[in-house]
Amino acid sequence: MEHNEMVKFMKEFGIDILNRFDELIIDEKTNTYAYIGGCEDFDDVKTRVVFSLCRPISKGLGEKDADRLLERFNKYFGKNLTKDDMLLMYQKLCYPSKIGVFKDFIKRDFPLDELKRAV
Repeated sequence: MEHNEMVKFMKEFGIDILNRFDELIIDEKTNTYAYIGGCEDFDDVKTRVVFSLCRPISKGLGEKDADRLLERFNKYFGKNLTKDDMLLMYQKLCYPSKIGVFKDFIKRDFPLDELKRAV
């Protein structure tokens, strides 16, 4: 991955820190982070960030912090997802064994109807 691409992503998404342990500190205030060690490309990084945000936004954080992170998420991806949408992704896709499926889901612009039909 190119350094400039990562810096641009961090700035656009509003990520606070990339530390020496390969952790993107998405939100220092709530200690929400994504481990990006082993990521082979930029799509892997985005997948890990989304993976790391689904639970805190949908059920792990207080409303104010969850809303703030959801707003950042929606702004970066150009979406209007809800906490319920994030919960659905968490329930259906946030498993290490499904990381490739999740990556493809993100690349296809979050087709939530597919997940809703699979309920």
